[in-house]
Amino acid sequence: MKKIILIALVAVFMFSACSDESSMGVSKVTTYAVLKMKGNANLFWPLNTPFVDPGCSAVEGPTDISSKIVVTSTVNAAKGGKYSIVYEAENSDGFTASVTRTVYVYDETAALNGYYASNIVRNNAGTVGARGPYTILVYGIGSGNYYVESMLGGWYSIGNAYGPTYAGPAVLKLNADNTFSIVSASKLAWGYPCVFTSGTTSTYNAGTKTIVLNTNMEDVPTMKFTVTLNNPTSLN
Repeated sequence: MKKIILIALVAVFMFSACSDESSMGVSKVTTYAVLKMKGNANLFWPLNTPFVDPGCSAVEGPTDISSKIVVTSTVNAAKGGKYSIVYEAENSDGFTASVTRTVYVYDETAALNGYYASNIVRNNAGTVGARGPYTILVYGIGSGNYYVESMLGGWYSIGNAYGPTYAGPAVLKLNADNTFSIVSASKLAWGYPCVFTSGTTSTYNAGTKTIVLNTNMEDVPTMKFTVTLNNPTSLN
């Protein structure tokens, strides 16, 4: 009886070992959904115009799975600003893929709308350097207010390739005398926003379509930036 039990155990062990060996190195191939947005990935939409999503399609291999797309949108067409729409689709194996559209709700009558060439001079406690031209977005969001993509002109976000979290965007008010005041300013990744440098004036020249911003990061007042934005091109 003991011999029979021992033989049975050996057989089970050998079968298990063979089974493990046959599955070694085997992996499963999955086909992710491929999503394609209709219209522009960066979309400018007129303020107070009911928003119509251009939509998105999705395929899994040769199969259309557009009906499986889940859309998450933050767009508020009644308020100027930057929004996003995320389109996500799950394949037959449960894996997801997504694409994102950026929507700018803007005042299409605002005089300063455009992509500007940005040239920057930085005075870091007496050490002067210059960068540019970079491309910076400016667009109206209503009531004479403008979204400015970078209060530093792209010095870090573009010049150092740190990305948008180091841009220091802000909403600026264009006053009747063509000077600017800050409505709100977003923090850079270091934890502080940009401010206008004390004792300076930031201005818009309507004749030359030139914006001059005198700024510094709130935590480093001795590092001063003079940002000149000119030669605007159309948003669309």
